[in-house]
Parts: sequence; structure tokens; C-alpha cells
Amino acid sequence: MLLRVTHAEALTPSIRSIRLASVDGTPLPGFEPGAHVEVRLPLGDDVVFRKYSLISDGADGSSYEIAVKRSDHGRGGSLFMHDRLSVGDTLDVSAPVNEFIIAAQGAHHVLIAGGIGITPMLGIAARLKRSGGSYELHYSSRSAADMAFHDRVTQEHAAQARLYFTRGDGARRLDIEALLARHQEQVDTHLYVCGPAPLIDALRLAAQARGVNRRRIHFESFGPSWAATDGTVRVAMSESAIELDVAPGTTLLDAMEAAGAWIPSDCKRGECGACIASYSGGRPIHRDNCLTEAQRQHSFCPCVSWASSDEVLTLQL
Repeated sequence: MLLRVTHAEALTPSIRSIRLASVDGTPLPGFEPGAHVEVRLPLGDDVVFRKYSLISDGADGSSYEIAVKRSDHGRGGSLFMHDRLSVGDTLDVSAPVNEFIIAAQGAHHVLIAGGIGITPMLGIAARLKRSGGSYELHYSSRSAADMAFHDRVTQEHAAQARLYFTRGDGARRLDIEALLARHQEQVDTHLYVCGPAPLIDALRLAAQARGVNRRRIHFESFGPSWAATDGTVRVAMSESAIELDVAPGTTLLDAMEAAGAWIPSDCKRGECGACIASYSGGRPIHRDNCLTEAQRQHSFCPCVSWASSDEVLTLQL
């Protein structure tokens, strides 16, 4: 559906809020909190698709609000949303999809957000507050200046919110182990996490180690991302005799498939494990949300993970 940008503003130096409405004023499709939309972005001769969480709880059908974190080392989607998109412009946007649903059986809900991961948590927290649900919101960022929606969180969820900062004087870091320890025996408490892969990993792996039922752990990830330190990776597939160089901006899975390799895959977000490959050389940089630490010693997910540029990544494919 074609939506028009009705408002845009900088929330932090790297995060921009964008509000979208239908071009003819008709109500937008409804959604439950935790939902996201996929936006089609024209980048020259190319087209990319990006997923963004919807910020509200779905009560207001007149518009959608999203927030975009700028990445100078991606494929250009966030730069388009920050530098080229203006009020009055239109975007091709999908209907909402929800893969981050509030657990109906939960008696208490622990919401954990890191950085831009606050976006789906705002809607979830708003719905729980409005419905009288029991919840707590833990929000971590580098500093108060980098914390998008700081005022909204502190004003609307003052009694439930805990803020953490990783930099600056008096930095107070979120302790995932301690948080999980407080709730691991409460079988009707569900924990939700959205944010950087290390944060999701910390909760997921700690829960596994403590024997917490994985149905109580919920996370939201949108697939591959690239770091400023990522370099071109040399990949060698030992069984198919294919070698190729892969530069940041395309996934290892996509590059290998384009070179003629057949690799089963499904979610392409590092969650399902369908594309797991064994490696015998190189140093993978794991960014999946499905493998255990033991499995990572010999396997990795090429749909989201990367590798060191210093060694050839040798895969048994």
C-alpha cells in the first residue's frame, strides 16, 4: 500500500522517527503490538526491503509510526530514510506482520530493549498498561542522549521502567544474568528482548544454561546487519569446489547461492537453523539467534553471520 510521510524528526543523532498515513485519509490495517511492516526502498537501479517495528499498540488506525537507526555501513536503506525521505513523500509499505506477540498465558512480562530495540516494546508496554497487565521495562542505551523515546518511557512507564547506560560517568549496565535469575523460577513470567545481537544472545544463552523453557523467551530480530569492522570474506566450499569473495552488504548465504551452491534456508534471520553449515577453517563472526556456544565451535549460519577477513572461511558444502 502507498503511504505518505506526514511527520519526521530526529530523536537522537542517529535515530529518526517517521509517521506514515494513507494518501487518501482512509484508516490503515489494524495490528497487535509487536508488529512490523516491510518498506520498499528505491536505491538507484536497485530496490531493497527493510523491516521496521510499529511503535504504537495499534489502538490508533490513522497512522503508523516507525523509527530508523542510521547505519553508514549497510546497503543504503537507512541512509535513504534519513537523508532523502521528506514529509510529503510516499513509500510502498506492506500490511503489518506480527512475529513478536504478547504471550497470552503470561502473568508477568519482562520487556528488555537495547537501543533501537525499544520500538516494538513501546507498543507492547502501552497495551499491557492499558489492559492492566503486569510488566516491567528494562531499556539500555549508550547514554541518555542516545536513548530514543526517553521521555515517553519515563513519563508513561515511570513505575515499571528501569534505564541503563553503558558509557559515561556512573554507567549502569543491564545485568541479564541477574535479571534472569530473579525470574527463572516464575514459570508464568515471559521475557521479551529486542536490540543488538549480543543482547539477544545474552538472554537466549543464559536461559538455555539455566534450563528455562524456551517458550518463555521471545525475541525480535530482522536479519543480517553489518559492522564497521566487517571486511571482504574469502569463502571456500570444499565439497562443491566453489571459491568466492563476499563484500559487506550482501549475505554469505545470498552470495553462495548466486555462485551456484544449493543451501537450504527459511527465515534468513538466524533464528530457524535451516541454513546451518559446518566449517573447518577460518574465524566466523556469529550473529545468529539459534546456535548454542558448543555448536558455534563447528557450525554457523551464513544467512546472518560473517567471518574474519584474515583467513579463508572453509565450509563443508
